[in-house]
Amino acid sequence: MNDWAATFRADLLEHDRGSDRSQQAQSGILGPSDLVCRERARRVTIGAVPDRESSSLAAILGTAIHKGIQEARAAVNPNLRHEVEVSITLPSGVVITGHADEVDVDENSVTDFKTVADLAYRKRIGVDENHVRQVTLYALGLVQAGVLKPDPLIRVAYLDRSGRDELPFVVELPFDETNVRFSDAFIEDIIYAVKHNEEASKDWPREMCRRFCQFYFSCRRDDTPSGRIEGEPAAAAGVYVEANEAIKKWTAVKEGARQHLDGVEGVTDDGVVVRWVEIMREEGPFQRIDVRKSVQTPPAGDVSREDVSGGVPW
Repeated sequence: MNDWAATFRADLLEHDRGSDRSQQAQSGILGPSDLVCRERARRVTIGAVPDRESSSLAAILGTAIHKGIQEARAAVNPNLRHEVEVSITLPSGVVITGHADEVDVDENSVTDFKTVADLAYRKRIGVDENHVRQVTLYALGLVQAGVLKPDPLIRVAYLDRSGRDELPFVVELPFDETNVRFSDAFIEDIIYAVKHNEEASKDWPREMCRRFCQFYFSCRRDDTPSGRIEGEPAAAAGVYVEANEAIKKWTAVKEGARQHLDGVEGVTDDGVVVRWVEIMREEGPFQRIDVRKSVQTPPAGDVSREDVSGGVPW
């Protein structure tokens, strides 16, 4: 890694550690956004030492995008309130705190912004239930404080972090007490585990823990097989990991290149053919890009119908 790049990343992570969100987590104070895994929340509560850096560049970029959005929204509509600190009293009497992204008193609504790397994927699978519960708790606290009226509108707005999709994916729902009761029971499970010095439920799939949780190694160590792998299988495992990393890298490179090909069709001087194909889906027509290198560089206006896979026609 380039020294400047490493220093740049370290500076961002160091600054993020001083944010309100990070300080709250380091203090063992739970917020609505922590109610995704009981065991992770238990470890935060007791002040367990993380195995690795809890901040990520994706989260930092998401925070920066949030701030930019809030500044722009407030400039256009001064009646909107942003980063509103909320104290939420649950039915059990437990009090948690958080910060609501955007509150519209006139509309009687609260909106939570989420930045994602793949908005098309989010549109396919729909809203995350954890995100709905999170914004529901903000709404509850705002109603309790008299900021919003009973039965407010809750909204989750997913934003494409790459900027390729300019319109957010928006889900609007009525306030639902069921989400409040679920969150209350969730926290009671955490309190029980803390009192009895027991592990709580591990609600995330193992792969999600590996990617996102700062307690992954100490929490899921027992999930890792202990048998020793040697010889050719060990070498194969190493190759497999290297190949996976290469796929991730080149998938990102490929996607970056694709963004420069929107609406482009034709043939390059070295014989790369670019075209867009319309595919019919239940939700309507979908445009898919087809990029491949022809066997020979065709003259201008003459696109070859063969590819490098051995002359298989399109």
